Amino acid sequence: MPEPVTFRPRGGQIVAWTAIALCALGLVFVALTDGVPSLIVWAWPIVLVAWLAWAVYIRPHVLVNEGFVEIVNVFRTHRVPWGDVVDVDSRYALTVHTAGGRSIRAWAAPAPGIRQAMSTRREEVATTPGEGDYRRPGDAEGTPSGDAAALVRRALEQYRRAGGDTTPGGTASTLNVVVIAVTAVLIAAAVLALAAPHD
Repeated sequence: MPEPVTFRPRGGQIVAWTAIALCALGLVFVALTDGVPSLIVWAWPIVLVAWLAWAVYIRPHVLVNEGFVEIVNVFRTHRVPWGDVVDVDSRYALTVHTAGGRSIRAWAAPAPGIRQAMSTRREEVATTPGEGDYRRPGDAEGTPSGDAAALVRRALEQYRRAGGDTTPGGTASTLNVVVIAVTAVLIAAAVLALAAPHD
């Protein structure tokens, strides 16, 4: 695989950027209509909403690289070497199963809701990559879980065909400390700003 490929669902990004734009307009509106004192109060909760939109819908992604798949969730990042991947599933979300028995789900690639799942036809998932004959609605092309699973399965298949290292182990998970810290600070600041007495 010559270049890393990053998967982010387009729908979530549209929702998030819309929310961020509305928050920016809200800040301008408060500043122009009520002045700086009100802006100081309302800035924290508005910025918190914009931050959460970014943290929940824009930052999470799946990175497919030559030697590993990296799943960046809201508060934790998982890097799974291809040799440690034993299965790729899409029942509830893109899920990578490791040789050590871990099941790592991707926040950025949820399975379709029940209405879309019920309307998915067999032919829509018949040609998706993977082993065996059974395919779930979460494997359907055009869904976040289906598109991400297809990307990961193709890369895994390519890695195995190329004779990549199949030694199990090496999966690493880290906390996204900065995201957690900023979220905590913004929540505390928003609560304090709204709870403080105002003239």
